[in-house]
Amino acid sequence: MKIFTRNEYGPLKSIIVGRAKSLAWPSNDKEFDQSIKSSKFSNKFKGGPIPEYIQNETEKDLEKLVQTLEKYKIEVYRPIINQSNWSYSARDILLSVGNKIIECPTKYNSRRQEANFYEHVKNSAIKDGCEWIKAPVPETNDDPFFDAANICKFDDKLLYLVSSTGNRAGAEWLQTQVDTEFEVVVWEDVYAFAHIDSTIISLNKNTIMLNSSRVSHNSLPLFLRNHHKIWINDVVPRDFFQFPFASKWIGLNTLSINPETVIVDSIQKKLIERLKDAKFNVIELELRHSRTLGGGFHCVTCDLERE
Repeated sequence: MKIFTRNEYGPLKSIIVGRAKSLAWPSNDKEFDQSIKSSKFSNKFKGGPIPEYIQNETEKDLEKLVQTLEKYKIEVYRPIINQSNWSYSARDILLSVGNKIIECPTKYNSRRQEANFYEHVKNSAIKDGCEWIKAPVPETNDDPFFDAANICKFDDKLLYLVSSTGNRAGAEWLQTQVDTEFEVVVWEDVYAFAHIDSTIISLNKNTIMLNSSRVSHNSLPLFLRNHHKIWINDVVPRDFFQFPFASKWIGLNTLSINPETVIVDSIQKKLIERLKDAKFNVIELELRHSRTLGGGFHCVTCDLERE
């Protein structure tokens, strides 16, 4: 299995798609509990197992995604789930960068076992020359921590969002791992809650899609200011069960399978029209519980190889 990625839009050759099997919100994870407490939503959060109908409907949505990817001759790998988990979003734990995969130093102790779901991927990748790196486990908030979804790849640059799920120490540690092959560009004071992929999406070498409620031209890193920008002022909020683990902006969370083709949530009609006006091909699919589970099409996948 070849591992190679440098951006978010090159022709996709292989990918991981997550599962919605044995899903349950974690217990005894103080960082998870704190993230719930810091949410602006007034609804009361109820932990424990996630209702079976949500898991079943999500599995059907993910299977349609798998079938779509396979129609485009993209090889798909799935996690092997063997315990209760909240690992619906495959992007969070594994960062593919160049010919490396990094098991990220997530701050959530309830997610640190997730790499075990990908042993079959790990064995095949290492056999074919991948450098597989396990980050040190953060013991305090001063230690390096980040999720892979804090990072957006722009060829020789890795845009790193400092937020509640990624600190500056994490960016500094990541730079030591990628050496001079990539420059880690730290992006601060943009979005504090979690991940980067409901704020900025890289669509091709010269085009980015931006959440205008969080980003302005002047707050962009210098290397992105001359890109063509698709500003998104609003999205359609999906319904959720009891408590939304993602804001409505999860509707911005899209997956490019090549520089011309993007997978988008089918309810985002205005966003879809904006992309079509910009000459992108749009594949419309559903992720009915993206807000409940906290992940769109970019979140639930992890690129392994792009041309």
